Amino acid sequence: MSAFADQASIDESAAPIVSEQPAADAVIAAGSSRPRSGADPDEVQDWFELETIVGLPTPAASFAEAEAAAAQYRRAARADNTRRAYRAAVARFCDWCAGHGQTALPATPQTVAAFLAAEAGKGLAVNTLRLRHAALRYLHLLAGYSPPTASPIVTATFAGIRRAHRRPLRKKTALVLDPLRAAVAAIPDTLPGRRDRALLLVGFAAALRPSELAALTVAHLTRHEDGIALYLPWRKNDQEGEGTTVWLPAGQTDLCPVTALEAWLATAQITEGPLFRRLWRLPPPRVARSAKRKPVADRYRVGTNPIDTDSIALVVKKWTGRAGLDGTAFAGHSLRRGAISSGVAQGVHIARLKQFSGHASLKSLEEYVELDELRQNHPLKDVL
Repeated sequence: MSAFADQASIDESAAPIVSEQPAADAVIAAGSSRPRSGADPDEVQDWFELETIVGLPTPAASFAEAEAAAAQYRRAARADNTRRAYRAAVARFCDWCAGHGQTALPATPQTVAAFLAAEAGKGLAVNTLRLRHAALRYLHLLAGYSPPTASPIVTATFAGIRRAHRRPLRKKTALVLDPLRAAVAAIPDTLPGRRDRALLLVGFAAALRPSELAALTVAHLTRHEDGIALYLPWRKNDQEGEGTTVWLPAGQTDLCPVTALEAWLATAQITEGPLFRRLWRLPPPRVARSAKRKPVADRYRVGTNPIDTDSIALVVKKWTGRAGLDGTAFAGHSLRRGAISSGVAQGVHIARLKQFSGHASLKSLEEYVELDELRQNHPLKDVL
């Protein structure tokens, strides 16, 4: 199962990098054991892996236990996907240091700058390099060292990388109503088909991010006569986890998300746990060698684990491709983009779109709306 990080949930990778003066109270690792200065990069990597696995602290009876619990809560301040992405970035840095005879912890500004330049030379996106930068900063803070990323050497190097490697931001195509209808029509009425149909329609109707879609459980559903309320315990703009409720309307067409979801749950006999799950195709039943093998329908086992975000992207690509579209142009986020773009096409006011999509601000919604709005209401479209 693929485990790529959901970039939408990486909290530091999109922040601008500026020179900073490390403060004494910025050290994260108070009370934690750390690798010795100049430790082998493999040792640093192993330590960081363990330090970024967060569990719920046990009740503290002593000051030492309370201090350890506080350190756990500080680590939990970053999302799971962020820590996962940081572990991958630190592993890459440690491998690079081992291969070039450099010290990974504490790293010098020259080492970090050279690493970022080497990674940029491989054609990595600036956002990926920004994530590497954030991970190395966190590594040093966690170990109790002043981060070399604050050095003017690193800041200037990264500024040059950003300028030299600027590239247009490539966004996946919005899966709007007509392509969505074509994709849904291509899905057969099988167990996997019912799952995929429900996944597409629920993700579209609620404008959900792939991570939100994957995290849905039966406990998050509240059924009503005219639709289903979906409770989202966490969203990108809800870092405190206060929770958000979105609505699935009971539709009147073949795009009704409620009908599709109820059909999937009934067929898969899901009454608790994750809504959208992994499926395994079972081998055909054994028959005696002398017996004539008859064609049998595919059989599947419904898993207990939720589908992951990469699998959601594959589902979208698969059925848009089967519908005769360019499947490579779509991904999991196409459902959310398609829902917002369809709202623009229907003339929905941007304030209602913001409420519908759950964007934190109008500014963050504008990137979805601007081109669609211009296409629908270009001032010269009727005179050219």
